[in-house]
Amino acid sequence: MRRLFIIISIIATTLSAQPKETIEFQLNTISGQVLNSLDHTPVNNLKVDLLSGNNLLKGSAITDENGNFTMENVGYVWKPKILLVARDYHQLIMKLNADELDSLNNITLHPVMRPIPDGQRIPYLAKTTIESRAESFFVKGSVFYYLSIINDYFSAERIIIKSKKVILDRTGFIVLRINEVDYSPERSYVPQLGKYENLSYIMDDYFPEPVFGPSGLPQYLDENLLQPSIIFGTVFDAKTQNIVPGAEVSIAGTSKWRITDELGKYAFQVNKPGSYQVIVNPPFGYSSSQTGITKILVKSARGGWYNSNHYLNP
Repeated sequence: MRRLFIIISIIATTLSAQPKETIEFQLNTISGQVLNSLDHTPVNNLKVDLLSGNNLLKGSAITDENGNFTMENVGYVWKPKILLVARDYHQLIMKLNADELDSLNNITLHPVMRPIPDGQRIPYLAKTTIESRAESFFVKGSVFYYLSIINDYFSAERIIIKSKKVILDRTGFIVLRINEVDYSPERSYVPQLGKYENLSYIMDDYFPEPVFGPSGLPQYLDENLLQPSIIFGTVFDAKTQNIVPGAEVSIAGTSKWRITDELGKYAFQVNKPGSYQVIVNPPFGYSSSQTGITKILVKSARGGWYNSNHYLNP
């Protein structure tokens, strides 16, 4: 019995003496140079992402003409790892360890990227092809959501699309220019089959291998991040097609009502799914006869964007 106790004690002492893996630690600066594994030449315009263990994006950089990159003032990261993505190279993931840090909590990396053989490389789509396909998900007057991460928490902004343009940046990735503001497709969510889906997931389906790579963001936006559904529209003169300001608009069976503004527009926020009837009480000079979409089927209390225009007869 005494011998068994001694053996157990020795095992316990040995295990306790082994270094424990540090799963969260502070990073000041991450830097390095990325080289081609075949000829050891620099790999420029390569995307370098810092991810946490649960794939949240913590930082990002692009290699310069000499293959160098730097991320500064990183902070604490749980199970950090580096994701390197380039169109003509195999994706590379490098886990970071605390024992690689210097005395100032800096870490220097020397990634080596393996090129994809010429016959297996993803063909470059024509610029107009990828741009036009991305643009097709953004309809003027409709909405999309843009996801932000603040202190590891998600928040989403609903953006009404007034103008749109898709361009390619210097790395070959698309950039969304909506209302003259640039947005990343990796954080943009567009309507798809009753949900809001991440545009980068959708666009990756057009390539033999994913171009964007794992962003760590959800494929579909959580309903709790969506704004309440909206019924909106414009009241027009049925004969001249001019806008009609000052018309009273209401939803049947509720106390909700609005007066169309100087642009003839109105909007209601609805908090539950169901069938809603929009009624327009015409201003002086117009009859009660009207045409347009008067019944709206709201399928979800959040995220809905329902247009209901109306035309009044003089």
